[in-house]
Amino acid sequence: MSEPPRDERNREEEHNSHPLRRVTQRTFESLIDQHVRAAEEAGEFRDLPGAGKPLSLDSDDQVPEDLRTGFRMLKNAGYAPPWIELQKSIREEQERLAAWLAQSNRRWPALGPTERDQLRAEYEQRLRDLNKQISSYNLTAPPVAGQLPLLQPWRELRKLGE
Repeated sequence: MSEPPRDERNREEEHNSHPLRRVTQRTFESLIDQHVRAAEEAGEFRDLPGAGKPLSLDSDDQVPEDLRTGFRMLKNAGYAPPWIELQKSIREEQERLAAWLAQSNRRWPALGPTERDQLRAEYEQRLRDLNKQISSYNLTAPPVAGQLPLLQPWRELRKLGE
């Protein structure tokens, strides 16, 4: 394929360099990369405090001085905030539900209509229970932790019998 004519290339370059051009995620990331690269080449990252030292991921700088001892004791005792425990519980229930679904789907062809209806009702109830846990998590977790999406029972029920 041949190159576009010179004046067409100039227009494209002009468009790409225009400050008000539409920024997509791809071009936004490349803009960030360009700025970081330029700063690195200008030496702005040389001699930063802590350079060459490992990051302290257990830092309690954000905890007020008078509470640090208590927080450290809770952490060492394995305590986690209720929303983290609930998140673990949700993950475990999702794994149990996936295993139950796989087992039910293996049995599905040999089941009669009544047994299939019972399995469907049980699956529906388990989905409702899991959604209650997810809703509770979404109400108690801090915004920075993010929200968990609720399951769509009508969509999930289609997986039964596959």
